[in-house]
Amino acid sequence: MSTAIKMVLTDFTRIEGVNGVAIVSKDGFVIESVMPGGNIDPDALAAMITTLAGAAHQLSEELKLGDMDLLIGEYKNNYVLVADMEKAYFVVVADRRAVLGRIRYEIKRQRDRIRAAL
Repeated sequence: MSTAIKMVLTDFTRIEGVNGVAIVSKDGFVIESVMPGGNIDPDALAAMITTLAGAAHQLSEELKLGDMDLLIGEYKNNYVLVADMEKAYFVVVADRRAVLGRIRYEIKRQRDRIRAAL
């Protein structure tokens, strides 16, 4: 993967509360990841994200909601954000210290850069 993608992922991990970032292929494989805490298994994350995103796409089609742009999962202690980048998914795992608006803003701001590097 390109140095540009690695830099984008590393920049995301500098956002307060972000514990990991990954780019996951649509078929469930890790393209690139940065998991500074070391407590997130990127391969397990990739498999689960593909299943979750597939269900979200099916829901979107069934209810005629339009294409999925950003999926946000809120858990007791964490957040998981999944952005569809056409060829892959961009995934951010963060704890509750994170400001969701900041992460969403950065995903939208970096979207074209990420897509171009894929």
